[in-house]
Amino acid sequence: MRKLILFLFLLLFYSCGTKTNVEIKTIQDDLGKSFRFSEIPQRVVSLAPSITESLYFIHADKFLVGVTKYCDYPQDAKSKTIVGGMLDPNLEIIAKLNPDLILLTIEGNSQVTYKSLVDLGYNVFVLNPRSVDGVASTLDKLNQIFRTDVNSAITNAFKDDINKYSVKSEKKTYAGFLSVKPLISFNETTFLNDVFLKSGFRNSYAEEKLDYPSIMEEDLFLKDPYYLFVFSDTTAQSRKLITSEVELKFGKLKSVSQKRFFVLDENIFTRPGPRIINALKYLSAFKDD
Repeated sequence: MRKLILFLFLLLFYSCGTKTNVEIKTIQDDLGKSFRFSEIPQRVVSLAPSITESLYFIHADKFLVGVTKYCDYPQDAKSKTIVGGMLDPNLEIIAKLNPDLILLTIEGNSQVTYKSLVDLGYNVFVLNPRSVDGVASTLDKLNQIFRTDVNSAITNAFKDDINKYSVKSEKKTYAGFLSVKPLISFNETTFLNDVFLKSGFRNSYAEEKLDYPSIMEEDLFLKDPYYLFVFSDTTAQSRKLITSEVELKFGKLKSVSQKRFFVLDENIFTRPGPRIINALKYLSAFKDD
C-alpha cells in the first residue's frame, strides 16, 4: 500500500510539473488579435491555398484536417477533407472536423465567413501577407504555433533565398494583367507588385488608385511597357489561347512584337506562399537589352 501511495504521489508531482513547465506562446495574427497557445493545435482547417502550402512547407501538415477546394498544392493536400470554397466554406463540414484552429486570410476569405466562424466560438487566426517579406513573417508565426523540429531551419533558408534572388539593379517597365478580358492590372499596394519590385521591375500601373484597376486598351498602347506579363493557369491550352488573344489585340506593342511577352503561372506568382521563391528566381534571370 505504501508503495502504491508513493507511486501515485510521484505521478501527481511529475504531472503537475509538466503542466507548469508548458511554454505558453502569445502570438498576434495579422488583425492584431492576440492568441495564447499552451499546446500545439492538433486539428487545423486552412481556408486559403497559400496557408495550406505554408503548412506543408514547414512540415506541419500532419495537423491539417480540412482545406478548400482550391488547395491543390502539394498533391497530398487534395487528400484532406474539402470544406468548400474560400468565400463559401461549408460550416457543417467544418463543425464535423471539430477544429481547434482555423487559419484564413483577409483578401481571399470574406468578412462574413470570418464573423460566422468567430461567432460559432472557433479560434480563427488571420494571416494576410502583403509583401514577400510578409510571407517570411507568416512562416515565422506558423513556426511559433506548430513548433516542429525543422521549421526554423526551413524558414531561415527561405529568408536567405529572398535575399539571394532579390535584385538591387532597376529593370525596365512592365505591365502585368490578371485578366485580358477585361484588362485587370494591379497597383503598388499589392503583394504581386512587391514580387516584381523585389526583382527590380517598374510597374506601369503602380500609381493607380484601385488595388486591381481595369485598364483601357488605349492606355496600354500609350504606356507601351518594355515587358508584358499575363497571369493564368499554364496548361498548354490556356497558354495558347492567351498568347493568340494578346498577339491579336496587342501585336503592335513592342513588348509583343519583340518577344518580351510572357504567360506566368498564377498559382506561383499570386499566392503569398513559399513558392514565391520560384517567382523571384524566374524574374531575377531577366536581363534588359
